[in-house]
Amino acid sequence: MTVNEAFLNCISAFIKGKKLTLELDAAQWRELVKTAQEQKMLPMVFEAAWDSMPDKLRAQVRHIVKQIAVGQIYRTSEFLKLYSELADEGITPLVVKGIVCRTTYEKPDYRASADEDLYIHENYEAFRDVMQSRGFSTDNADKSTANEECLCRNGLVIEGHWKLFPSSQKQLGKLNELSERFWQRAVRITVEGTELLTLEPTDHMIFLLLHAYKHFIFSGVGIRQMCDIAQWAKHYDIDWQRVHNVMSTANAECFAAAIFDAAEKYFGMAFPPMFERADSTALINDALDAGIYGSAKLSRSHSALMTLSAVDTKDESKRNMPIAKSLFPSRESLQGTYPWLKKNGALLPAAWGARIIKYLFTDDSSAAESVRLGNSRIKLLKQYKII
Repeated sequence: MTVNEAFLNCISAFIKGKKLTLELDAAQWRELVKTAQEQKMLPMVFEAAWDSMPDKLRAQVRHIVKQIAVGQIYRTSEFLKLYSELADEGITPLVVKGIVCRTTYEKPDYRASADEDLYIHENYEAFRDVMQSRGFSTDNADKSTANEECLCRNGLVIEGHWKLFPSSQKQLGKLNELSERFWQRAVRITVEGTELLTLEPTDHMIFLLLHAYKHFIFSGVGIRQMCDIAQWAKHYDIDWQRVHNVMSTANAECFAAAIFDAAEKYFGMAFPPMFERADSTALINDALDAGIYGSAKLSRSHSALMTLSAVDTKDESKRNMPIAKSLFPSRESLQGTYPWLKKNGALLPAAWGARIIKYLFTDDSSAAESVRLGNSRIKLLKQYKII
């Protein structure tokens, strides 16, 4: 059994409430823990396989898992208090992903979230003012080029969205047309005694798929996102025809089918009958290499410029971005990494220099590796009919 197979079997066993006996050597156990941490699913792996873990490793992992669970309990409590306070101010954002997805797991705190996502329909500035008055620091992201910003206070991180998808990318920006219907069909659920406004179940399935689609186009989708989709499908009655219609319009039908294939193989989801099957092997391998949201390697973040360009470029002959464009991207595409570019575009050459230094002195982020990975991922986009 490979480490990747062991990891997937652990998640499958956790979802089914079963224990798993693994026969791995010391190096494989360390690699399994590393993979689980990259995918932000270590508590699930520990729960499924702790019986067969070596004693010393078991003690170390148990300590980490306890910290993760306690931290999540704290963040959940603080978030629910904050949401109630926002409601008292007349602000009721849509809650997506995070806490809403955790409700579908038997042990919610084992599905930890680094942040919580809030979508504000109108008057985002009023929301920001209230957050700042409650001690949250903000990054004041440029609304003309971004779609979200981070707001932080004492370990609680909120992603505030004025749009659900980045409008700076042509293909992804079109998805914001769905937002009005999302708001019209929004529903209220109660989590630990607090009422939250969230997406209607089918709309939330659509959003989870499109969010995974966004990350896949950028630098990679994680296994946890696939698991969330499977859990959501098992807990709610979904209008699969509506899901199919939206995925087809978004050019993401084959990608969604591959997600469903993986979810059926490992996480107990029934494959929706109106989708044409797509093999998930390449998607799973890419996800295991990518880590959560494609963040495992800097070379993946750098290669995103190539995949985004490929999706937004209709002329196939122009899809293979040269190394120069990967090294010298636009001001807009670098503002998330170098916020000072928002105020002074003349500093763009300095950002290019900083980027090149990263290429030269970080082992996994060389220009050649980024371009190789970008070309490989463009082939994946073609395989799943995104381009």
